[in-house]
Amino acid sequence: MALDLFASLADDERLHPDFLTVRDSSMMEPARAMMDHVARNMEDPDGNFVQQFQTHGFNARVFELYLNAMFEQEGHVIDRSHDRPDFLLSKDGLTVAVEAVTANAAPTREFRRYDQTPSDMPRTLEDIFRYLMHEVAIRVGSPLFSKLRKRYWALPHVRGRPLVLAVQNFHDGGLGLSAASVSQYVYGVHHRHEFDSEGNLSVEGEALLTHDASKTIPSNFFGQSDAENISAILFCNAGTVPKFGRLGQQGSFRSNSVQMVRMGHCWDPNPNAASHDNFAYLVGDPYFPVEPWRDGAVLMHNPNALHPVPLGWMGVCAEEQLQPGGTVVPVMNDPFHVYMSSTLHLPGTMPPEEVDRIVEAQMRIMQAGQALGEDWRREWGGRR
Repeated sequence: MALDLFASLADDERLHPDFLTVRDSSMMEPARAMMDHVARNMEDPDGNFVQQFQTHGFNARVFELYLNAMFEQEGHVIDRSHDRPDFLLSKDGLTVAVEAVTANAAPTREFRRYDQTPSDMPRTLEDIFRYLMHEVAIRVGSPLFSKLRKRYWALPHVRGRPLVLAVQNFHDGGLGLSAASVSQYVYGVHHRHEFDSEGNLSVEGEALLTHDASKTIPSNFFGQSDAENISAILFCNAGTVPKFGRLGQQGSFRSNSVQMVRMGHCWDPNPNAASHDNFAYLVGDPYFPVEPWRDGAVLMHNPNALHPVPLGWMGVCAEEQLQPGGTVVPVMNDPFHVYMSSTLHLPGTMPPEEVDRIVEAQMRIMQAGQALGEDWRREWGGRR
């Protein structure tokens, strides 16, 4: 039976406020239509997907919707007939199990809305870099370790097959983070870079043993006991409501009620680039590539995996592999790879020249922030 995400299940006061925004806001028309379109092709083995989507499981169910859409676009045959793990994917004679996991803010009895700019986020550049290296690993490491203890690889329909854990950060501020912090944790490697006298970039990996912040945890998830049964970590920061809105707006669910400006950081293909590039554009701008579902998904291959996932099989935007020299090397599968992005929703009636001014202002803000970060790296980059 097709899922009806927006069927009335309870009085509004018993529903998640983020769900109510998607259901009721005119600016959410493209997202609402795209979510409904994806959900109608999904199986619901537990029978509670819609109820959780409307209440305390809103973020986790949005992430599952995203994964289902991405896997379908990449040509996988999707099996959701088992209650766990969440997906069995088949393509080219191979079947891979995928379990979705979210890193969340501390639970409360009341509904908790995602906060992109929480008051307790670090403010100084030095504290920000330490947060990215240590606290993010702790936030992500806990749910990954919990999934490791579930031993999905022992289930009859998973045994002998690759198993992937797909993770997304929904703790406050987490969606604004790239894959870098999670990569450091799962591989236990911190990278340093320097330039030679001719301006050529070189990168070296340095082993990380622990992450020390709100608590202390061991680094190198792939090196933990039983982790050889995890073939890869699929990191995502784009399985969100704005993603559904952008793909709806650029396609068949376009609405005149809203204009969307997407902005963020992307891969700089210059081989000597030590930082990201910036972008900002109006969704639907023909001068920018059409956004695929896989944009924002990075597959981190486990070097110790008993059942590896072949490079390129999953169909993600980027992949990472640990090299014998101790560095993690990315493989970019798309020329426009987004590290992170955010979306401004503007009234559909806003004049084009005003939208252009907003796009240009956002670019200036991002460029100023990037310059400040590069200055900090030059002065403090050797400290932890």
